[in-house]
Amino acid sequence: DFILVDNRDSMEPKLTPEQAAAMCDRNFGIGGDGVIFALPGDAIKMEDGKADYTMRIYNSDGTEPEMCGNGIRCMAKYLDVLEGESHAGKTYTISTGAGPIVPVMSESGAVTVDMGCPILEGPDV
Repeated sequence: DFILVDNRDSMEPKLTPEQAAAMCDRNFGIGGDGVIFALPGDAIKMEDGKADYTMRIYNSDGTEPEMCGNGIRCMAKYLDVLEGESHAGKTYTISTGAGPIVPVMSESGAVTVDMGCPILEGPDV
């Protein structure tokens, strides 16, 4: 479960890592695994093209990962609701710290994401 923030009007997250961690506290905050910010597409520079949006995420401990597979699916669904233009096959190019990710909306409302080939060698992870 994630807390999603409509941050499309700012290039930087509206919350600090410490504020995000406090919000994620399940006893004294909203509770969640992290806070996801939907930022403008050019908040992280991409080498090959322009993104529709940028994803930044703070984990519940305030750390910032490059990307989160389940989180990007949640963000795509959130953007779909914000834009109000849901249809099968709709895609978003989302810039992340791990590079561009393209979620695809399905007719059933599910979101699929090609995460690429898994890295299975411990030292490479």
